[in-house]
Amino acid sequence: MGRRVSGGAVRRLRPDAILVDSQTLLSDRALVVRDGRVLGHDGPSAEDEVHPGEFWSAAPVLVHAHLESHDAPAATWSRAGFAAWAAELLAWRERRDRLPPDQAAAASLAELRRAGCGFVLAHRAEAGATSEAHRRARELPELLDLPELFAPEPERAGEALRTCAGAPGRALHSPFGVSLELARAAFAAPGPVSIHLGEHAEERRLLAAGDGPLAELLRARGRPLPAGRWPSPVDWLADAGGLRPGVLAVHGADLRPEELRRLDRAGVRVVWCPGTHRFFRRPAPAFAAAGLPAPALGCDSRASNDALDPLREFRLAGRLLPDFPPAAWWRAATEGGAEAVGRADLGHLRPGAAARWLRFRAPRSPADAAAACVWLAGEEVRPIGGVEAAA
Repeated sequence: MGRRVSGGAVRRLRPDAILVDSQTLLSDRALVVRDGRVLGHDGPSAEDEVHPGEFWSAAPVLVHAHLESHDAPAATWSRAGFAAWAAELLAWRERRDRLPPDQAAAASLAELRRAGCGFVLAHRAEAGATSEAHRRARELPELLDLPELFAPEPERAGEALRTCAGAPGRALHSPFGVSLELARAAFAAPGPVSIHLGEHAEERRLLAAGDGPLAELLRARGRPLPAGRWPSPVDWLADAGGLRPGVLAVHGADLRPEELRRLDRAGVRVVWCPGTHRFFRRPAPAFAAAGLPAPALGCDSRASNDALDPLREFRLAGRLLPDFPPAAWWRAATEGGAEAVGRADLGHLRPGAAARWLRFRAPRSPADAAAACVWLAGEEVRPIGGVEAAA
């Protein structure tokens, strides 16, 4: 849907219940909005626009996606390991009968909008994999797309960085996809940096020993291997200067508890993509064992996921890692994601928030916020249309 409620005047919108955040549920209260912002909540009034039988929540925030490859035939690709899958993806990208990157991006954004996503951070791995029309029209989800750098050759570091000129941040493919020279320059520059890190055992093996399936793939494509050796992906990140706030470590499913705690101490935020984790049938990650809050969520791309849907990611997270209760995963899908990208105005409906919400049909109001999060985790619960917002 992506509909924006007309702005200007103060409006009072009253569903049966509002999940303000993962800890706060209000019943029979009006959401008071103006000029795209939440002013507050108030008791019933004759001026209210009433929405009986509805339950509202803040729109989710996804902190990792790829908008290209929307038409990828991923169901036919190998899931035995990352390198085997990547070889099929790269071969498919060379075909001429696939969607151009801009059309794939438009299709991905439309799917995210229908699914109720309010904000998405995307790695732009192919030139043109964005939508200026979406941005100009101020459609939802709000899009922050970062150019993704893949340049393992040290001599290409300067050239690669120039492609990021004027961008609000940078995305690095991975420790094996960029040279140490390029990574150090990217992390030294101000602004956010997002990188696939600690995703799978093949990455750890390549960094520690310089061999394995990833080494074979890089050699087959004429690409250099990482010049050094590091015991873990987090050690590589430290060497590259990436242990700092503003860095997003995407996936993290192969990281050990102490490695995750080391990222947390440095202010690095982990972003997990449950749909991709399930696609590759990977073992349970160590987030709970590390004693840390549930990580922010992403959806990756249609090349490694069956759908681009924040509610599906929230529900898969709970099924794959039930150590965290539904309220913790709902926070991860909303405020946790907003905090990871430095947006205190997203992921909740408290005063000052951006007025972006999802509408649900609810036969009865949940008893409290925890019960509301359990209800949202039900597979049958779908929003009415997509994300909506006050202009």
